[in-house]
Amino acid sequence: MIKITFILALLLNATYFFASSGQIKQSIATLESNVGDMEVEMIQLEDGKWKLRSYLDGGRIVKREEVEYFYLENNFIQPIEYDFSMKVILMRKYNASAFFNWDENKVSFIEKKERGTVALEEKVLGPSSAQLQLRLDFRNLNLENIPKNLKYKVFWKGKIKERIFDIQKNPERIETSMGDFLTYKVSRRYEEGENKSQIFWLAPDLDFSVIKIFNDDGRRPITIEMKSFKEID
Repeated sequence: MIKITFILALLLNATYFFASSGQIKQSIATLESNVGDMEVEMIQLEDGKWKLRSYLDGGRIVKREEVEYFYLENNFIQPIEYDFSMKVILMRKYNASAFFNWDENKVSFIEKKERGTVALEEKVLGPSSAQLQLRLDFRNLNLENIPKNLKYKVFWKGKIKERIFDIQKNPERIETSMGDFLTYKVSRRYEEGENKSQIFWLAPDLDFSVIKIFNDDGRRPITIEMKSFKEID
């Protein structure tokens, strides 16, 4: 169960928000999986920062909350702060946080009892914002000449690593609880020998929102779909 909730933490945030005319919309979405439904909310604060929050209430089995604050400048996400907490039945509570200091080019993090600092590189993304950046970049692609992949630098668990997403050139139509959509299939690339798979389906008709995710960590496959969505005034 704890493995599944970590997968949700990685995948369900920052990807499910419609936008128009080059701007993100404040919104709230509900996602469904075999763990339970998760509510994902994104709002803009008075100081211009964005707040992305997800909350899963799995009853007595699991509860998890993830929050990331970031600025959006020139269509690129600049993370500021990240907080994660989770409690799973019969296991201890897990907490993690990160603070991005762009003036000093460092990120300070706390994970369980571990504390540390890592040097920041240009255009590093936070733990929950990589998929949102993927979607924002898709909005600016020339669909007649789609690249083979997109690459990002992501802070995760005290390290900065490169994530590569391979893009299937030809779109495919899929069915979801919200209807049928023509989508572009994007697969995260893993190291050779890793028995893992992570696939996203982005729908151009929904401004390239991710409407379906498949994840297989080598132990248990999980399918996640958008269930409902509404904009917040």
